Amino acid sequence: MTVPNEAALQAADSAVAAPVVGDVDAVSSLDPGVRRRAVVAMSVGNMLEYYDFAGYAVLATIIGKLFFAATDPVAQLSSAFSVFAVAFVFRPVGAVLFGWLADKVGRRSTLLIVVTIMGVATIVIGLLPTYAGIGVTAPILLVVARAAQGLSLGGEFSTSAAFLVEFAPRHRRGFYGSFTYGSAILGSAVGVALVFGLSSSLGSGAMLSYGWRIPFLLSFPLLLVGFYLRYRLSETPHFQQLRRARAPVPAGENLWTHRKSMFQVVGVMVAMATGSYILLSFMTSYLLTVLRYSPTTVYWSVIATAVFGAIVTVAFGRISDSVGRRPILVTACVLVLLFSYPAFLLLSSGPLGAWLGQFVLWFIMGMFSGAIPAAFSELFPTRYRAAGFGIAYAVATAALSGVAPLAATALIRATGSSASPGWYLTAAGLISLPVALWVRESVGKSLD
Repeated sequence: MTVPNEAALQAADSAVAAPVVGDVDAVSSLDPGVRRRAVVAMSVGNMLEYYDFAGYAVLATIIGKLFFAATDPVAQLSSAFSVFAVAFVFRPVGAVLFGWLADKVGRRSTLLIVVTIMGVATIVIGLLPTYAGIGVTAPILLVVARAAQGLSLGGEFSTSAAFLVEFAPRHRRGFYGSFTYGSAILGSAVGVALVFGLSSSLGSGAMLSYGWRIPFLLSFPLLLVGFYLRYRLSETPHFQQLRRARAPVPAGENLWTHRKSMFQVVGVMVAMATGSYILLSFMTSYLLTVLRYSPTTVYWSVIATAVFGAIVTVAFGRISDSVGRRPILVTACVLVLLFSYPAFLLLSSGPLGAWLGQFVLWFIMGMFSGAIPAAFSELFPTRYRAAGFGIAYAVATAALSGVAPLAATALIRATGSSASPGWYLTAAGLISLPVALWVRESVGKSLD
């Protein structure tokens, strides 16, 4: 890939310097290298964010043993996932803070801050003493680090989605936006692959002793790479235009004016947030601890199906530019209703079923994640895009994603059925379907 020089970046700034009425697809005049650079920087930064975030979930079984006093493995896992859920409580706080910052100061500066917070918090987790060393202080410090991760992710997703959509040509916003989720899924897959490699080479004893720290400590070089790539970026054309125009906000307009759009984000995210975090945060521990598959089966299936999910995500992002966002969102909701429980029956049926069940779930979630970044970014004007999308998205994930592993674990314990989380996903799809039907189509329309 060709990396543009400073002259190219100045040309990019100049291309959006002239006053523009509405959205005239200002980025169409940019050097293609500048747009590719934006996609690469956002993708690498997102991979870092979700590699860090997923690292905790993948190692939840070990973290439960090291940081909590309970002796029952399921109770330890529940305690570890309770701390996992803490991060989601702080996501709306991060969305408010960093969403406001992104809309007032700029996307680029905000993205530099959030990737730094995530990297530092993850390194801290890798350095923490365990319960055996400092007692109850260990889980308390773990909660603090997880809270910092939650703040970071609260500002990351909507800001990076807005960044990519605002850099995209008008009829490719779905494709560009899909890299937000696609890279995040790949980051999670990298985290799982690293843990698998370490577990295979070090053994369970070494992993419990010190090996679990390695994925967290590797965030340091990744942080440097992510920060550098984002530092080299220019601001998005749409935000530069907004900043230069200094146009007054219409009388009576504020974020609350866009509450309908925010409600639509929350409604569709019920199914998406539940399903995606069942896959990203719960699946590995579920297959290992509940279904007791071999680590080889678990890790290879989780890695392969996650990569498949990333590919499906980008594919449906591109498809959404042709057929529309709403048809894809509605279809995904219908598939959640029809196939969630059968997918969990497959997961419980044996090693081959573990692969097939994940492929089914990732295909459905890939439909959601391909269409959502552009669909929801297009619901808000530039001056409220990061905050409006981010707050609604964070509220949904705080209410649903963080508790998804806990709810799934509770259902299994209450019913005795390993397939019972499928009904949880089915209920989520039932809630999201009417909201998806309500979302307005936005393909080809201008960004305000």
